[in-house]
Amino acid sequence: MKLSDLLATLGSEQLHGEAVVREGAAVVSDVTIHDPQSPVERGQLVLAVGVDAGAPAAGDLVAKAAEAGAAAVAFRATNDPGPAQTARECGVSILRVAPRLGWAQLVILVRTLISATAADPESRSERLAPSNVYGLADAIAALVGGSVVLYDRAHQVVAYSVQGYEIDSVRRDTILGRRTPDQWIERFTADRSAYETFRRPDSVVRVEGYPGLRTRLRVVISSEGEILGEISVAEGQYAFGREAEAALLRAARLAVPFMLRHRLVEDTDRATRTRMLRGLLYGDAASERHVAAELGLEGQAGFAVVGFGRNAASSRASAGAKVLEERVLRLLSLQMSSIDPAAGVLLDGSTYYALIPTPGDGAHARIVRRVKPSLNQLEHMGVALHAAIGSWVPDLAAIPAARRLVDDLLHVAMRDTRSAAHRIVTVEDLWPELVLLPVERAIGGPDFTICAQLRRLLEHDQRHRTDYLRTLRVYLEEFGSVSKASERLVLHPNTLRHRLQRLGEISGLDIGDHTQRLAVGVQLRVLEVEGREGASTP
Repeated sequence: MKLSDLLATLGSEQLHGEAVVREGAAVVSDVTIHDPQSPVERGQLVLAVGVDAGAPAAGDLVAKAAEAGAAAVAFRATNDPGPAQTARECGVSILRVAPRLGWAQLVILVRTLISATAADPESRSERLAPSNVYGLADAIAALVGGSVVLYDRAHQVVAYSVQGYEIDSVRRDTILGRRTPDQWIERFTADRSAYETFRRPDSVVRVEGYPGLRTRLRVVISSEGEILGEISVAEGQYAFGREAEAALLRAARLAVPFMLRHRLVEDTDRATRTRMLRGLLYGDAASERHVAAELGLEGQAGFAVVGFGRNAASSRASAGAKVLEERVLRLLSLQMSSIDPAAGVLLDGSTYYALIPTPGDGAHARIVRRVKPSLNQLEHMGVALHAAIGSWVPDLAAIPAARRLVDDLLHVAMRDTRSAAHRIVTVEDLWPELVLLPVERAIGGPDFTICAQLRRLLEHDQRHRTDYLRTLRVYLEEFGSVSKASERLVLHPNTLRHRLQRLGEISGLDIGDHTQRLAVGVQLRVLEVEGREGASTP
C-alpha cells in the first residue's frame, strides 16, 4: 500500500509524516524493527526502536534505509527535528510515532493494513484465512485501546480480540456464544442504545450507564452506503476519550476490505443453500434427492412450511432496512433450527419462508412453541410479522403445495382486520376464508364487473346518499336475521324490513331466492376485500 494511504488510515494522532517525499507515493510492502545485524529491504517501513532521532546514528540509519529502497523510517515523536534534512536529500520519508502507541502495536497495525490491501478478494484461500480477520481485531484493539468484537450484518461474531484487557460477563458470553446474549439484544433494542449505530452509520455510538457493563464504543462498517458489519470496543484500563472515537472511525475504514471478503464467502455459501431451498419450495429443484442430501433433509419423516409475512409497502430500500432483514433472517434461522438443525429459512420478496423437518405427531404444537418467542423478540426490534403454519406433508414432492397454502394464509391474515389479532394463523383458524379465496380470485381482478342489481344499488346510493348496499351486506352476513342485522345497523326491525323491500324494488333483486343471495353475497365480499365498496359509496 502507498505510504500516503497508510498515514491517512492511521491518522496523525498515531503516526504523522515529518518529512514525506514524493507525496508519499512510496509503496510499503512490510514493516521491520531496526536491527544493525539485519539488512533493510526495499519497500520496508523501518521502525527505529531505541534510536534517538537527534543522535548521529539516526542519520546513518536514514541513509542506509534510502540506499536499500525503504519506504520510510519511523522515529518516536520528540521535539528534536532529527535527520529530516538528510531524509529529503536521500529521498526517503521520515515518520513520527505517537508516544502512547507501542512499537508492537504499530507492527500489528501496519501488517494488518498491508494484508487488507494486498489480499485478493477472489482467492478462496484468502477469503477463508481466519488469521486475517483476527489480525484485524488485534489491530483495532491496539488502535482504540480495548477488547474488540467484530460482527457481521446478522450480528454474529466474526472475530474478536481481548489483548489482555479485562472483560465483563456480557463480552465473555458474546465471544463464547458467537453472538450477543438474547436478553441483552432485547435490552439494547428496547433502550435504543447500542443499535443506534444502524440509524447513525457515520457516527460512533457510546453505550454506557449499564451496571456490570463496561462502556462500549460502537460503529458500523460500511462501503458505498452498504452496511457490512459492526465493531464494538469495550473500555480497557483507560476511559475512552475523543481520540478513541476518532481511532474507531479509522478502524471502521480499515475493516472494509476484510468484511467484503467475509461477506463474499458467506454470501456465496448462503446463495447456494438459498437456491436449493427455493427449488424445493417452488418445485423447480433439478434433483430433489441431491438437493435434500445437500441440505440435510434426506430421510426425514415429514415437513412443515411456515411463512412470516410483513407489509411490503412498509419496507424501505435502505442500508438500515437491509441490516434489519439480515437480523430477522438470522433470528428466525436460529429459532427454527432449534426444532431441527436441518431447518432452513430464506427471504423471498417480503416473506420469510421456513422449511422445517418434523414428524407429523405434534408438529403444530412444536412449531408454535418456537414461533411465539420469535415473534415477541421481533416485536421488540420493531418488526411486526404474521406467521402462517401450513399443513404437515409427508415428503419433498408435497412441499410446493404446502408453500402455496402458506401464501394463501398470509394473504388472508394480512388483509383481514378481523384476523389481525392472530399472530400465528393455521388452516383451522382461517378455513372459511381459504374456501372462498379461489372463488374471489375467479370472479375478482381488474376485469371484475358486478351484476346489474348491485350496480343499480351502488348508483342509487351515490345519487341519493343512501346506504342500501351496506344494509344488504349486513343482512346477508347475519344469515337473514332481521333482529341481529337491525341491531348492527342501529335500526328498528320494521325500518330494516322496509329498507329490504325498497332495495329489492330499486335493484330488482329477490332476496328470498337463495341462489341470488349466494351470488350477490360473493360479489359483495369481493368488493369488500378489494376495498372497492368503501370507495364506491358515500
